Amino acid sequence: MTNYLSQKTKNNSMAKLGILIVSLLLSMYTSAQQATVTGVVPQEFFGKSIKLTLINYETRNDKVVQEANISQHGKFTLIIKLKEPEIYDLSVDNSSLVQVLAKPGDKIHLNITKDNIQVSGSKETQYLIDYEANRKKVFNKYLKRTYDSSEVAVKSGDKEKIEYWNVEHEKASENYKAELAQWVQQPFFINSLAAVHHSIRWNPETDTALMNQMVSIYQQKYPRYDLTRQLVNKVNATKRIALGAIAPGFISADTAGNKIDLKSYRGKYTLVEFWASWCAPCREESPTLVRLYNEYKDKGFTIFSVSIDKNTTSWKNAIHQDGYTWGNVCDLNGYGGPTAALYTVTAIPNSFLLDKNGRIIAKNLRGKNLESKLAELMK
Repeated sequence: MTNYLSQKTKNNSMAKLGILIVSLLLSMYTSAQQATVTGVVPQEFFGKSIKLTLINYETRNDKVVQEANISQHGKFTLIIKLKEPEIYDLSVDNSSLVQVLAKPGDKIHLNITKDNIQVSGSKETQYLIDYEANRKKVFNKYLKRTYDSSEVAVKSGDKEKIEYWNVEHEKASENYKAELAQWVQQPFFINSLAAVHHSIRWNPETDTALMNQMVSIYQQKYPRYDLTRQLVNKVNATKRIALGAIAPGFISADTAGNKIDLKSYRGKYTLVEFWASWCAPCREESPTLVRLYNEYKDKGFTIFSVSIDKNTTSWKNAIHQDGYTWGNVCDLNGYGGPTAALYTVTAIPNSFLLDKNGRIIAKNLRGKNLESKLAELMK
């Protein structure tokens, strides 16, 4: 009897040990399939909610995947379910705070103040923070002056000054992107998955070598990740909109719900203009577009505007306020819409000038640069 009880006790102990091991393995597996992001935010955000948005660099069809409450002491916790590295944006009141690169098993902590962000538990997230800090510095160096001066010009109603600062803005924008690209090429950054974040701002015309270098690195180091797939697809997509290529066709709805086909514009020089009601530089360019449209509309030139708006009323009001009388379409999906994705539009204003056969002959011409090109074409 004693041996029987002893054996039964032993079997029970073994069973409990087995259950414990299985539980531990399940716990480890679950932990490996998620990342935890904790943090502290400034007092102005106490008691609000924080959104976690998964960024899609290929389509910009970003997706809110989680929302959490911020405590009265400014603390928050986000538990992300994921199987591979992903990049997320953390925002409050639709204002971005920081981007985070999370991997399975990560425990990331953020200390966010008004002027600084400290991170522990993720060197890739630190890279993203460093990138954004540098981007802001380069923005202030090149673009802040043109934005501020354009705003003053618009308020004054001086069309010559508006056009002047629009052209200056384009020059500054090119310098801004060029200096950003130099920073990205640093070995620590370009060899990190964090580098894909720069694809939002690269210049497809001048950053070809950088884009190809990133694809090569990612395919060698991170061949199975979705971030690599997004990068490769985005680079391939830029070839569709290269100078000399036939502009990709699309059909979208205008303000009355009528479907308009880009192909219907064949036979005229057409400016395909991506814009939005909330885009200040776009609205500042409106007087120039209206003037040039009226000047050349009977000479073989037209405009086809594609809005990045998500709000129908805002879109329609802006069209009326700015005097757009040409074709204007919108799918109301922002940067995540199919047309924006087709043309890899991740920032506006953005435009493509097509010849009478629908071939791309120029990009992002504004103000006097656009005026000079049209004068040349209409001779």
